[in-house]
Amino acid sequence: MIHEDGKIVDIAIVGAGPGGMASAIEAKLAGIENILVIDKAPHHNDMIHKFYKKGKRVDKDWMGIEFNFTGNVRFDECSKEEYIDQMDKKLENAGVLDTFEYNHEIVRVEKGEDGLFSIVFATDGISESVESVKARNVILSVGRMGKPNKPRYKFPRELKEVLNFNLSKVQNGEHVMVVGGGDTAGEYAYGLIELEGMEDCVVTLNYRKPDITRMNPINTESCTKYLDNGKMINKMGVDVESVEPGTERAIKVNFTDGSTGEYDRAVYALGGTTPKDILVNSGVKTGEWDVPVYNEATFETNVEGLYTIGDVVTDQGSIALAFNHASDAVKNIAKNLK
Repeated sequence: MIHEDGKIVDIAIVGAGPGGMASAIEAKLAGIENILVIDKAPHHNDMIHKFYKKGKRVDKDWMGIEFNFTGNVRFDECSKEEYIDQMDKKLENAGVLDTFEYNHEIVRVEKGEDGLFSIVFATDGISESVESVKARNVILSVGRMGKPNKPRYKFPRELKEVLNFNLSKVQNGEHVMVVGGGDTAGEYAYGLIELEGMEDCVVTLNYRKPDITRMNPINTESCTKYLDNGKMINKMGVDVESVEPGTERAIKVNFTDGSTGEYDRAVYALGGTTPKDILVNSGVKTGEWDVPVYNEATFETNVEGLYTIGDVVTDQGSIALAFNHASDAVKNIAKNLK
Protein backbone atom coordinates (compact mmCIF):
# COMPACT_ATOMS: atom_id res chain seq x y z
CA MET A 1 0.00 0.00 0.00
CA ILE A 2 1.05 3.59 -0.48
CA HIS A 3 0.48 4.42 3.18
CA GLU A 4 2.89 3.31 5.85
CA ASP A 5 1.90 0.63 8.32
CA GLY A 6 -0.48 1.88 10.99
CA LYS A 7 -1.51 4.97 9.04
CA ILE A 8 -4.98 6.35 9.79
CA VAL A 9 -6.69 8.20 6.93
CA ASP A 10 -9.59 10.63 7.32
CA ILE A 11 -11.45 9.12 4.35
CA ALA A 12 -11.03 5.77 2.60
CA ILE A 13 -12.91 5.78 -0.70
CA VAL A 14 -13.78 2.36 -2.12
CA GLY A 15 -14.23 2.58 -5.88
CA ALA A 16 -12.54 4.86 -8.44
CA GLY A 17 -15.46 5.33 -10.80
CA PRO A 18 -17.11 8.75 -11.22
CA GLY A 19 -18.39 8.88 -7.62
CA GLY A 20 -15.16 7.76 -6.01
CA MET A 21 -13.03 10.00 -8.18
CA ALA A 22 -15.25 13.02 -7.45
CA SER A 23 -15.13 12.19 -3.72
CA ALA A 24 -11.34 12.45 -3.76
CA ILE A 25 -11.42 15.83 -5.50
CA GLU A 26 -14.18 17.16 -3.24
CA ALA A 27 -12.25 16.02 -0.16
CA LYS A 28 -9.11 17.85 -1.28
CA LEU A 29 -11.10 20.99 -2.02
CA ALA A 30 -12.65 20.73 1.46
CA GLY A 31 -9.18 20.76 2.98
CA ILE A 32 -9.05 17.03 3.74
CA GLU A 33 -5.57 15.91 2.68
CA ASN A 34 -5.42 12.52 4.36
CA ILE A 35 -7.40 10.27 1.98
CA LEU A 36 -7.03 6.94 0.22
CA VAL A 37 -8.88 5.70 -2.90
CA ILE A 38 -9.00 1.94 -3.48
CA ASP A 39 -10.20 0.14 -6.61
CA LYS A 40 -9.95 -3.41 -7.95
CA ALA A 41 -9.37 -2.11 -11.50
CA PRO A 42 -6.00 -0.90 -12.85
CA HIS A 43 -7.25 2.66 -13.40
CA HIS A 44 -10.07 5.09 -12.59
CA ASN A 45 -13.37 5.05 -14.55
CA ASP A 46 -12.80 1.40 -15.44
CA MET A 47 -16.28 0.79 -16.89
CA ILE A 48 -15.88 3.69 -19.31
CA HIS A 49 -12.45 2.36 -20.29
CA LYS A 50 -13.92 -1.11 -20.91
CA PHE A 51 -17.38 -0.62 -22.31
CA TYR A 52 -17.32 2.64 -24.24
CA LYS A 53 -16.28 2.23 -27.86
CA LYS A 54 -13.64 4.56 -29.25
CA GLY A 55 -15.22 7.96 -29.79
CA LYS A 56 -18.45 7.12 -27.94
CA ARG A 57 -20.08 10.17 -26.34
CA VAL A 58 -20.09 10.43 -22.55
CA ASP A 59 -23.23 12.20 -21.33
CA LYS A 60 -23.97 13.61 -17.89
CA ASP A 61 -27.67 12.73 -18.06
CA TRP A 62 -29.42 9.33 -18.01
CA MET A 63 -32.35 8.08 -20.11
CA GLY A 64 -33.35 11.63 -21.03
CA ILE A 65 -33.47 12.79 -17.41
CA GLU A 66 -31.51 16.01 -17.01
CA PHE A 67 -29.21 16.44 -14.03
CA ASN A 68 -27.50 19.64 -12.94
CA PHE A 69 -24.14 19.69 -11.21
CA THR A 70 -24.40 20.80 -7.57
CA GLY A 71 -20.82 20.18 -6.44
CA ASN A 72 -17.36 21.30 -7.51
CA VAL A 73 -16.71 18.44 -9.92
CA ARG A 74 -18.30 18.61 -13.35
CA PHE A 75 -17.39 17.83 -16.94
CA ASP A 76 -18.19 18.83 -20.50
CA GLU A 77 -20.04 16.17 -22.48
CA CYS A 78 -17.58 14.74 -24.97
CA SER A 79 -16.07 11.56 -26.40
CA LYS A 80 -14.75 8.71 -24.24
CA GLU A 81 -11.14 9.78 -24.86
CA GLU A 82 -11.83 13.43 -24.04
CA TYR A 83 -13.70 12.44 -20.87
CA ILE A 84 -10.79 10.32 -19.61
CA ASP A 85 -8.43 13.18 -20.42
CA GLN A 86 -10.65 15.66 -18.54
CA MET A 87 -10.71 13.39 -15.49
CA ASP A 88 -6.93 12.86 -15.59
CA LYS A 89 -6.41 16.62 -15.59
CA LYS A 90 -8.94 17.21 -12.79
CA LEU A 91 -7.26 14.61 -10.58
CA GLU A 92 -3.83 16.03 -11.37
CA ASN A 93 -4.93 19.62 -10.73
CA ALA A 94 -6.49 18.59 -7.42
CA GLY A 95 -3.27 16.89 -6.40
CA VAL A 96 -4.89 13.56 -5.52
CA LEU A 97 -3.34 11.15 -8.03
CA ASP A 98 -0.95 9.77 -5.42
CA THR A 99 -3.88 8.81 -3.17
CA PHE A 100 -5.19 6.17 -5.62
CA GLU A 101 -4.34 2.51 -5.00
CA TYR A 102 -5.40 0.10 -7.75
CA ASN A 103 -5.76 -3.68 -8.12
CA HIS A 104 -7.17 -4.28 -4.63
CA GLU A 105 -10.55 -6.02 -4.27
CA ILE A 106 -12.49 -5.12 -1.12
CA VAL A 107 -14.61 -7.70 0.71
CA ARG A 108 -15.87 -5.51 3.53
CA VAL A 109 -15.01 -2.74 5.91
CA GLU A 110 -15.07 -3.37 9.65
CA LYS A 111 -15.69 -0.74 12.26
CA GLY A 112 -13.78 -1.42 15.45
CA GLU A 113 -14.52 -0.49 19.03
CA ASP A 114 -12.15 2.45 18.62
CA GLY A 115 -14.52 3.90 15.99
CA LEU A 116 -12.04 3.35 13.16
CA PHE A 117 -12.68 1.30 10.02
CA SER A 118 -10.34 -1.46 8.85
CA ILE A 119 -10.36 -2.58 5.23
CA VAL A 120 -10.56 -6.30 4.40
CA PHE A 121 -9.08 -7.38 1.04
CA ALA A 122 -9.52 -10.57 -0.99
CA THR A 123 -5.94 -11.41 -1.85
CA ASP A 124 -6.58 -14.31 -4.22
CA GLY A 125 -10.35 -14.33 -4.56
CA ILE A 126 -10.68 -16.89 -1.76
CA SER A 127 -8.72 -15.93 1.32
CA GLU A 128 -8.77 -12.56 3.06
CA SER A 129 -6.09 -10.35 4.54
CA VAL A 130 -6.69 -7.36 6.77
CA GLU A 131 -4.91 -4.25 5.55
CA SER A 132 -3.19 -2.21 8.23
CA VAL A 133 -4.56 1.09 6.95
CA LYS A 134 -7.50 2.35 8.99
CA ALA A 135 -9.98 5.13 8.26
CA ARG A 136 -12.14 7.53 10.25
CA ASN A 137 -14.72 7.59 7.43
CA VAL A 138 -15.46 5.36 4.43
CA ILE A 139 -17.26 6.18 1.18
CA LEU A 140 -18.48 3.14 -0.76
CA SER A 141 -18.81 3.96 -4.45
CA VAL A 142 -18.67 0.43 -5.79
CA GLY A 143 -21.36 0.55 -8.46
CA ARG A 144 -23.58 -2.35 -9.47
CA MET A 145 -21.13 -4.46 -11.45
CA GLY A 146 -19.55 -6.75 -8.92
CA LYS A 147 -17.71 -10.02 -8.64
CA PRO A 148 -19.99 -12.81 -9.89
CA ASN A 149 -20.93 -15.90 -7.93
CA LYS A 150 -19.65 -19.27 -9.08
CA PRO A 151 -22.12 -21.75 -10.60
CA ARG A 152 -23.25 -24.86 -8.72
CA TYR A 153 -21.33 -27.28 -10.99
CA LYS A 154 -17.58 -27.84 -10.72
CA PHE A 155 -14.99 -26.27 -12.98
CA PRO A 156 -12.55 -28.88 -14.35
CA ARG A 157 -9.02 -27.91 -13.38
CA GLU A 158 -7.79 -28.01 -16.98
CA LEU A 159 -10.42 -25.41 -17.99
CA LYS A 160 -9.60 -22.90 -15.28
CA GLU A 161 -7.96 -20.42 -17.67
CA VAL A 162 -10.96 -20.25 -20.03
CA LEU A 163 -13.76 -20.13 -17.43
CA ASN A 164 -13.66 -16.47 -16.40
CA PHE A 165 -15.59 -13.84 -14.43
CA ASN A 166 -14.75 -10.82 -16.59
CA LEU A 167 -13.61 -9.96 -20.12
CA SER A 168 -9.93 -9.37 -19.34
CA LYS A 169 -8.66 -12.60 -20.97
CA VAL A 170 -10.88 -12.59 -24.05
CA GLN A 171 -8.97 -12.63 -27.36
CA ASN A 172 -10.27 -11.39 -30.70
CA GLY A 173 -11.79 -14.17 -32.79
CA GLU A 174 -12.86 -16.33 -29.86
CA HIS A 175 -16.29 -17.89 -29.50
CA VAL A 176 -17.41 -16.62 -26.09
CA MET A 177 -20.44 -17.68 -24.07
CA VAL A 178 -21.61 -15.10 -21.52
CA VAL A 179 -23.67 -16.69 -18.72
CA GLY A 180 -26.20 -14.62 -16.78
CA GLY A 181 -29.31 -12.49 -17.10
CA GLY A 182 -28.49 -9.31 -15.18
CA ASP A 183 -26.85 -6.02 -16.07
CA THR A 184 -23.32 -7.37 -15.75
CA ALA A 185 -24.03 -10.18 -18.21
CA GLY A 186 -25.70 -7.79 -20.62
CA GLU A 187 -22.87 -5.28 -20.50
CA TYR A 188 -20.30 -8.04 -20.99
CA ALA A 189 -22.19 -9.50 -23.96
CA TYR A 190 -22.98 -6.39 -25.97
CA GLY A 191 -19.86 -4.64 -24.68
CA LEU A 192 -17.74 -7.38 -26.23
CA ILE A 193 -19.57 -7.03 -29.53
CA GLU A 194 -18.93 -3.27 -29.54
CA LEU A 195 -15.38 -3.41 -28.14
CA GLU A 196 -12.75 -2.09 -30.50
CA GLY A 197 -10.35 -4.85 -31.52
CA MET A 198 -12.86 -7.62 -30.76
CA GLU A 199 -14.81 -7.44 -34.03
CA ASP A 200 -14.24 -11.11 -34.87
CA CYS A 201 -15.51 -12.52 -31.58
CA VAL A 202 -18.66 -14.65 -31.70
CA VAL A 203 -20.78 -13.91 -28.62
CA THR A 204 -23.47 -16.20 -27.18
CA LEU A 205 -25.75 -15.10 -24.32
CA ASN A 206 -26.93 -17.91 -22.04
CA TYR A 207 -29.55 -17.41 -19.34
CA ARG A 208 -31.83 -19.97 -17.72
CA LYS A 209 -34.92 -17.83 -18.40
CA PRO A 210 -36.15 -17.31 -21.99
CA ASP A 211 -36.51 -13.52 -21.71
CA ILE A 212 -34.46 -10.58 -20.45
CA THR A 213 -36.17 -9.36 -17.27
CA ARG A 214 -33.42 -8.17 -14.92
CA MET A 215 -31.47 -5.65 -17.01
CA ASN A 216 -31.94 -1.90 -16.98
CA PRO A 217 -33.59 -0.36 -20.08
CA ILE A 218 -30.32 0.58 -21.81
CA ASN A 219 -28.82 -2.90 -21.45
CA THR A 220 -32.10 -4.57 -22.41
CA GLU A 221 -32.32 -2.48 -25.58
CA SER A 222 -28.70 -3.15 -26.57
CA CYS A 223 -28.88 -6.91 -26.00
CA THR A 224 -32.26 -7.20 -27.70
CA LYS A 225 -30.93 -5.35 -30.75
CA TYR A 226 -28.01 -7.73 -31.18
CA LEU A 227 -30.09 -10.83 -30.43
CA ASP A 228 -32.61 -9.73 -33.07
CA ASN A 229 -30.03 -8.97 -35.76
CA GLY A 230 -28.04 -12.12 -35.08
CA LYS A 231 -24.83 -10.50 -33.90
CA MET A 232 -25.44 -12.09 -30.50
CA ILE A 233 -26.35 -15.79 -30.48
CA ASN A 234 -29.40 -16.57 -28.35
CA LYS A 235 -28.98 -19.49 -25.95
CA MET A 236 -31.58 -18.35 -23.44
CA GLY A 237 -34.28 -20.40 -21.76
CA VAL A 238 -31.91 -23.20 -20.80
CA ASP A 239 -29.42 -23.71 -17.96
CA VAL A 240 -25.92 -25.17 -18.02
CA GLU A 241 -25.70 -28.70 -16.61
CA SER A 242 -21.91 -29.08 -16.74
CA VAL A 243 -18.75 -28.11 -18.61
CA GLU A 244 -15.94 -30.34 -19.86
CA PRO A 245 -13.00 -30.15 -22.29
CA GLY A 246 -14.18 -29.83 -25.87
CA THR A 247 -12.99 -31.47 -29.07
CA GLU A 248 -13.26 -28.58 -31.56
CA ARG A 249 -12.96 -25.76 -29.02
CA ALA A 250 -11.66 -25.52 -25.46
CA ILE A 251 -15.00 -25.99 -23.67
CA LYS A 252 -17.90 -28.32 -24.26
CA VAL A 253 -21.04 -27.09 -22.51
CA ASN A 254 -23.80 -29.54 -21.64
CA PHE A 255 -27.19 -27.86 -21.29
CA THR A 256 -30.16 -29.07 -19.24
CA ASP A 257 -32.27 -29.64 -22.36
CA GLY A 258 -29.79 -32.20 -23.69
CA SER A 259 -28.14 -29.87 -26.21
CA THR A 260 -24.42 -29.08 -26.23
CA GLY A 261 -22.19 -26.30 -27.50
CA GLU A 262 -18.46 -25.69 -27.83
CA TYR A 263 -16.76 -22.40 -27.01
CA ASP A 264 -13.27 -20.98 -26.64
CA ARG A 265 -14.20 -19.22 -23.41
CA ALA A 266 -17.09 -18.80 -20.97
CA VAL A 267 -17.61 -15.63 -18.95
CA TYR A 268 -19.83 -15.89 -15.88
CA ALA A 269 -21.93 -13.01 -14.53
CA LEU A 270 -24.35 -14.80 -12.23
CA GLY A 271 -25.12 -12.10 -9.71
CA GLY A 272 -22.62 -10.19 -7.66
CA THR A 273 -21.09 -10.39 -4.23
CA THR A 274 -20.80 -6.63 -4.52
CA PRO A 275 -22.34 -4.26 -3.90
CA LYS A 276 -24.93 -6.17 -1.86
CA ASP A 277 -22.50 -8.39 -0.01
CA ILE A 278 -19.96 -5.69 0.69
CA LEU A 279 -22.79 -3.66 2.22
CA VAL A 280 -24.19 -6.50 4.29
CA ASN A 281 -20.71 -7.64 5.35
CA SER A 282 -20.01 -4.10 6.48
CA GLY A 283 -23.14 -3.91 8.64
CA VAL A 284 -25.17 -1.68 6.32
CA LYS A 285 -28.92 -2.23 6.41
CA THR A 286 -30.53 -2.78 3.02
CA GLY A 287 -34.14 -2.43 1.91
CA GLU A 288 -36.14 -3.25 -1.19
CA TRP A 289 -34.04 -4.47 -4.16
CA ASP A 290 -31.00 -4.57 -1.82
CA VAL A 291 -30.68 -0.79 -1.88
CA PRO A 292 -28.83 0.41 1.22
CA VAL A 293 -30.70 2.39 3.85
CA TYR A 294 -29.09 5.83 3.93
CA ASN A 295 -29.65 9.48 4.77
CA GLU A 296 -30.76 11.11 1.51
CA ALA A 297 -29.17 14.44 2.44
CA THR A 298 -25.74 13.13 3.50
CA PHE A 299 -25.60 9.56 2.10
CA GLU A 300 -24.49 8.27 5.48
CA THR A 301 -25.73 4.73 6.24
CA ASN A 302 -26.85 3.31 9.57
CA VAL A 303 -23.15 2.73 10.30
CA GLU A 304 -21.85 6.09 11.50
CA GLY A 305 -19.04 7.32 9.27
CA LEU A 306 -19.87 4.87 6.44
CA TYR A 307 -21.33 6.47 3.30
CA THR A 308 -22.60 4.94 0.06
CA ILE A 309 -23.01 6.86 -3.20
CA GLY A 310 -23.52 6.42 -6.94
CA ASP A 311 -25.25 3.56 -8.77
CA VAL A 312 -25.59 1.49 -5.60
CA VAL A 313 -28.23 3.89 -4.23
CA THR A 314 -30.04 4.71 -7.47
CA ASP A 315 -31.13 3.07 -10.71
CA GLN A 316 -30.33 6.28 -12.56
CA GLY A 317 -26.84 5.77 -13.97
CA SER A 318 -25.92 9.42 -14.30
CA ILE A 319 -22.31 10.54 -13.92
CA ALA A 320 -23.53 13.97 -12.82
CA LEU A 321 -25.64 12.36 -10.10
CA ALA A 322 -22.61 10.42 -8.82
CA PHE A 323 -20.60 13.66 -8.73
CA ASN A 324 -23.40 15.32 -6.73
CA HIS A 325 -23.60 12.43 -4.26
CA ALA A 326 -19.86 12.74 -3.68
CA SER A 327 -20.22 16.44 -2.92
CA ASP A 328 -22.98 15.89 -0.36
CA ALA A 329 -21.17 13.03 1.39
CA VAL A 330 -17.85 14.88 1.62
CA LYS A 331 -19.56 18.03 2.94
CA ASN A 332 -20.95 16.02 5.84
CA ILE A 333 -17.63 14.33 6.53
CA ALA A 334 -15.78 17.65 6.46
CA LYS A 335 -18.29 19.11 8.93
CA ASN A 336 -17.87 16.15 11.28
CA LEU A 337 -14.06 16.23 11.10
CA LYS A 338 -13.92 19.82 12.37
